Amino acid sequence: MTEVSLGRAGAVLSLEASRLARCCSDWYRLMEICGLTDTLVIDEDGVYDPTQDNDRLVLGIKGTMSAAELHWIRSRLWGAKLKKAESGPLRFRPPTGLVYDPAGPIVFDPDEQVQQALRRVFSTFEEVGGRAGVVQDFARNP
Repeated sequence: MTEVSLGRAGAVLSLEASRLARCCSDWYRLMEICGLTDTLVIDEDGVYDPTQDNDRLVLGIKGTMSAAELHWIRSRLWGAKLKKAESGPLRFRPPTGLVYDPAGPIVFDPDEQVQQALRRVFSTFEEVGGRAGVVQDFARNP
């Protein structure tokens, strides 16, 4: 961006320019600076001159479509996650120090150092007035 804004770049070469376009403000800022400094934009589909109305229109459409594509991807991922949650197999990464046992339940990490550190956290929490019953139960049987 600095080289482009200083007029030191003749072109911006990009593979998958749509990834940058997913952040519309960055994309349009780059297009504006390229237009001001007569810098071409090149991607796998072609060469674009942001000073030309038609090329600027195409670049704008690419930016808009990429932002929409990101929304669609997020929606699909969220839908898949909800479907897994409804049917039961959805699992999230457990907190640090805990892992899923091959049988399914959450247990302490098999690493002894990790277990000692986690037990120290629980005991310190207990000493400073945490909910001792909950902590003790979990520390004995995670």
